[in-house]
Amino acid sequence: MKIKFFFIASLFVCSFCSCTNNNVKTKEQAVIQTEIESITGVARIEPENGLLTIYANSNGRINKIAALENQQIAEDCPLLVLDNTVEKTLLDVERSKISSQNAAIDAATRNAESVKNDLDKAVSDFQLNEQLFDAKGITRQALDDSRAKVEKLTSDYAKALADRDEQRTKMNEVKTNVNYRQALLDEKVLKSAFPGYVLQWDVHCGDYVTQGQKIGQFAPEGSLVAVTEIDELFQDKVKTGMKAEVFSQLNGERIATGTVIYIAGYLKKKSLFSDDNTVEDRRVKEVKVRLDDNSKAVINSKVDCTIHLK
Repeated sequence: MKIKFFFIASLFVCSFCSCTNNNVKTKEQAVIQTEIESITGVARIEPENGLLTIYANSNGRINKIAALENQQIAEDCPLLVLDNTVEKTLLDVERSKISSQNAAIDAATRNAESVKNDLDKAVSDFQLNEQLFDAKGITRQALDDSRAKVEKLTSDYAKALADRDEQRTKMNEVKTNVNYRQALLDEKVLKSAFPGYVLQWDVHCGDYVTQGQKIGQFAPEGSLVAVTEIDELFQDKVKTGMKAEVFSQLNGERIATGTVIYIAGYLKKKSLFSDDNTVEDRRVKEVKVRLDDNSKAVINSKVDCTIHLK
């Protein structure tokens, strides 16, 4: 009886293992044969040209916030104005030097012209004296005196030209100082580098800011993109030009359709909406989907992005 029982049990075990192996193989084959049609991941909406941080380009107290939040503005449009009383005063001082320096240049120029006229006359007189000396009409002393006068006036003329050039150099220095003071004054007005709009201000009128301080955030004009991350298991399945859809995480409503325009060329750690303390072994590729319509999309919002692989 013991032997028969063992034989029957052995047959049952072998049969069970055979069935189990067949089921596993069948499931594996089913998984392999299943073709993935789409990939869905969490995404963030942002401008295609990226979100820009606004920094103060000078120290000072805020006199005026010229661009309101969400106000459409053009390139080179004033965003914020700092107090510029000191810079204006120093600029006026430098500009006042221009007229006096012009007068100095005119005086030096007239002096050089006067010396040149005297030199031309002295040269003419010396040439005449040379002829008179050859004809025994004047003495050697008179000839030497006329020669000495030419040499002195030649030296005086060179000095007059040097004085004129020095005054012109000083004018260049004055103009450089004016430009420098103008640049410092211009820095008191913060202007937009691109067309777009201010998303938010972190400062208020009356606040004192320092150069390099973060004071707001700016969204450049243009299309919006959904930035998502694709797991390394599916990195070779996503291609540029594929169609995608973006859905609200609040109610599942489709916000927009779009097209994949960018796929990172490297793998990195998962970063979108992840916790710094989360341990994650997987690597991902960043993917950007340009939205066909921006009307329902909100910058910085968290959405679901489905990329269709077919």
